Amino acid sequence: MDHGGRLAAALQLMEREGVDVMLIAPNELNRVDTVFHLSGYRGVGESLAILRKGEKPLLIVTPEWETERAEVRAAGWEVRGPDNLAQAVASLFPNGVPAGKTATVNLGRLPAGIAKKLGSVIGEAKKLEKQLEIALMPKTAEEIENAREAAAIAEKGFERMLQVAKVGMAECDLAVQMKIYMEALGADDNFWLMTASPHNRAVQPSSGRKLEVGDIILAEMTPTYKGQLAQICRTIVVGPPSNLLSEKYALVVRAMEAGIKTIKPGIPMGDVAKAIDKVLSAEGYAEYCNPPHIRRRGHGLGHGSNAPGDVAPANETILQEDMVFVVHPNQYLPETGYLLCGEPVRVTATGVEQLSKKTAWLASIPT
Repeated sequence: MDHGGRLAAALQLMEREGVDVMLIAPNELNRVDTVFHLSGYRGVGESLAILRKGEKPLLIVTPEWETERAEVRAAGWEVRGPDNLAQAVASLFPNGVPAGKTATVNLGRLPAGIAKKLGSVIGEAKKLEKQLEIALMPKTAEEIENAREAAAIAEKGFERMLQVAKVGMAECDLAVQMKIYMEALGADDNFWLMTASPHNRAVQPSSGRKLEVGDIILAEMTPTYKGQLAQICRTIVVGPPSNLLSEKYALVVRAMEAGIKTIKPGIPMGDVAKAIDKVLSAEGYAEYCNPPHIRRRGHGLGHGSNAPGDVAPANETILQEDMVFVVHPNQYLPETGYLLCGEPVRVTATGVEQLSKKTAWLASIPT
């Protein structure tokens, strides 16, 4: 799928729902920009995508000087840059929007003043947030290539981390170095969690605590490349790992691999989580496969859409070719504490592609 195919899928949804007009706003509250996902344009101000039956798709952007960049990003779209978003929409429909044939997506996520004015123009309309998300779930070829590059940046970042981490170094200093290094490799940004303790209860942001011999470092690295995320999850021990730690980490990796092997088009996402839980439960950890010890076994990846959602037993979303998400058991075990392993994957026509080149292993830092 490309952005043209994504637009066609949105228009097909309108046809199925009996809708002639659909107004789509970003959903920045959840860091999901639906306008970007649909058009390829991410705004610096408020933006609105408007689809009208039989007409060229329209992108309204603010401020006015954003029109030039929007025209480059949103190829094939008409772009307008008015001073007032709500007035621009009203001018499109001087006789009002089509009664009973108008839909909205995320309008309630706009600033309250703009949303209220738009509401007075639009009136009653169908809300199609979930339906549109389902219609637009597969990634474009460009997004998939960007995900591969983001995964490569994450892996290089982890290699660098193993080179520079040392006893006595503050967690936050290591985190800053990794962020700078991965941005130098081309990452737009990096959602980064890293913590260390002899017995971690969870992964969390880094602090000023200094690394000690015997620490288990948890690192969740999620760089963005050209708007597409990839994530790897890794575990490092400071000093030589014990036999027990090596054994338990191998178990968590084996559970992850069982989940990844399950992936193929046509199965519900929940089957991936169940495959992971089955391996761990067979070793006596069924209790730890549920909250408060674990909430999910991975999640969708993308600033445009988080589909197909969480890798969780109750997620009945059917996997489709070109969906991209991360599989990470990230399991708490009473003997060792929290352990991280996770790989980004793409659903292929017949199975799965792991976007990272090397599967998680229990790394160590010499002392």
